[in-house]
Amino acid sequence: MNIPKVNSQYNYTRFLSFKFICLLLISAFLLFPQNDVFAKKKKKPAKRTLPAGTRYELLQDTLLSSGVVYKRLQVTMNRMKHDVHILQAEIENPQSRIKVMKANNNISELSKLQDIIQYFDSLDNTNIKGAVNANFWRAYTNYPIGPLIADGEIVEMVSYKQWSSLFVNESGTPFIDNFKIRGSILLKNLREFPISFVNRRSDTTGIVIYNKFGGQTIPYISPGKAKNLIETALDNQVNEIDFNDSTEMEFDLETMRNELVEMERNNSIEFKLPKVKLEYLTSPAVNKNIYCVVKSIDSQAVDMPRYGCIISYGRDFAHESLPKKGDTLLLRFNTNSNEKEIFTSAVCGTPRLVRNGVASHEARNEGSTGRRFISHDLPRTACGFNKNKTKFYLVTIRSNNGKDNTSGADLSQLAGLMKYIGCYDAMNLDGGGSTIMVLDGKNILNTENPNSSRRISVGLGISSEPGLERLINRMDLK
Repeated sequence: MNIPKVNSQYNYTRFLSFKFICLLLISAFLLFPQNDVFAKKKKKPAKRTLPAGTRYELLQDTLLSSGVVYKRLQVTMNRMKHDVHILQAEIENPQSRIKVMKANNNISELSKLQDIIQYFDSLDNTNIKGAVNANFWRAYTNYPIGPLIADGEIVEMVSYKQWSSLFVNESGTPFIDNFKIRGSILLKNLREFPISFVNRRSDTTGIVIYNKFGGQTIPYISPGKAKNLIETALDNQVNEIDFNDSTEMEFDLETMRNELVEMERNNSIEFKLPKVKLEYLTSPAVNKNIYCVVKSIDSQAVDMPRYGCIISYGRDFAHESLPKKGDTLLLRFNTNSNEKEIFTSAVCGTPRLVRNGVASHEARNEGSTGRRFISHDLPRTACGFNKNKTKFYLVTIRSNNGKDNTSGADLSQLAGLMKYIGCYDAMNLDGGGSTIMVLDGKNILNTENPNSSRRISVGLGISSEPGLERLINRMDLK
């Protein structure tokens, strides 16, 4: 057998080449790890954080009651100072809960937040520790915009664009989502009929539910009421309040008169339609069966029952299908999200500011494009909660103040501030001229005139109530 001779010089050259290639690969691995094709896992993107140099000064820290704290911060971010007022509540504390307050308990009325709080403080077992403004509202009819629920009853059912809402379940746990509500009535023959509106009618067709927020009698609006609505709007305008600061709707008196004429026409239609007066057998809430008994059937003007509601049937509803006195009906309102939660409170706003810990406003996704609303340094109001839902925050940013060189916030700044104070989820509420925080009956954003404020539609506050009374109030009537 012939064995070839080994060329030692050739093998030595191959060895040096191999060693050189290995050194190049190792150097590339060390210098450019993000491009390493051998990596088992991709590098996670860095979470968005606040700008470097963000700092705050604690100006006030006051315990208002068990589990409820007021804090005032001066936060410097991107060389801009913001005067931030925070009402913080321990959600799991049985003596405090999130409270939705509708002005004058009526869908179409406005009132100063101080007066709204005073009314609810006059009720048994209610003590509002602090509150802010909540829903946007329509400049002419004063109807709140988007879903609104108070004490388990729906004030407004219809959603607006893709706006966000804060829903609170019967245990006081908050949720923020693009909630939509669908309602229906189930008769004893198991026939189901959809509910078109709550507390207002748009035409002669469909089924409308009226509750205590619709008025003492149905129909409720009168010529005198329309006059009061006009006077309220003019009063706001005389006080130099910019109607374009929050709703992005320019105030026009002629348009308002036309809107109110339409409202009067719809109520004239309502006067002639058959109405069924119901008494609740179980306490009202969303995502829950609400059993009711028929107390009477009538038309024209019908008084609102003390603990119940009124069903108005449109002209497209067959009269032979109307229930009879003594019948039991089932009302049901369902949400498109978190369907297993029983919700008793809700407010609507826009846009979402913080989602799952990421601060980035979603104004355009929700249908808002106004440059002033998005990008100007305005007074702002917002709400949110931490990741474990143990803390709930109501926050206001005061307007530009030359005395301490602070400014309002745009939506991006507001989103960053909400995350900075601890929010894992947060959303914007009505702001601009409506921005207000009331503690101890005073508007703390206006130290020169603490009794002044704009008339608003809805207040969102923290209520302090005895734990036992709170439990009893949630029990269904037997």
